[in-house]
Amino acid sequence: MSFSRTVHSETSILKMNSALQLSCLLVVFGCLLGTGYGQTDAEFTAKARQMIAIFGNPSVDQYTKGRNLPALVDFYQRYSNRLQLTPQERANANNIVRRYRTQQSQQVDGVSSQGGFWFLIPLFAPAIAEIVKAIAQAIL
Repeated sequence: MSFSRTVHSETSILKMNSALQLSCLLVVFGCLLGTGYGQTDAEFTAKARQMIAIFGNPSVDQYTKGRNLPALVDFYQRYSNRLQLTPQERANANNIVRRYRTQQSQQVDGVSSQGGFWFLIPLFAPAIAEIVKAIAQAIL
């Protein structure tokens, strides 16, 4: 029985160590990215459920919906790419966000305007309903 001994040169050992270190680094990096994405999904789901509870519930009064409109606008702007909307629905939603942001940026005597947009919720109800429907579809 003969045993053959493999002789490794210094460069082959160095290459193997570098490859092993790079592999470990990639695994750690992948785990970190996966964990961050999971937290984003949990955050998205929690905020989506909150938006559905407020804007998808007909028993919630207009004042409460108006108070939470900034949260819905922020949610839409942050997660709009995750919502499945038709081009027309997306255009309607973008129009509402643009009009809301324009109204919020107006100043009276150098001071930001207070309120004033919540009474328009009934006018925008169809578009808000489309957004809430898309939110519900995204978390199911």
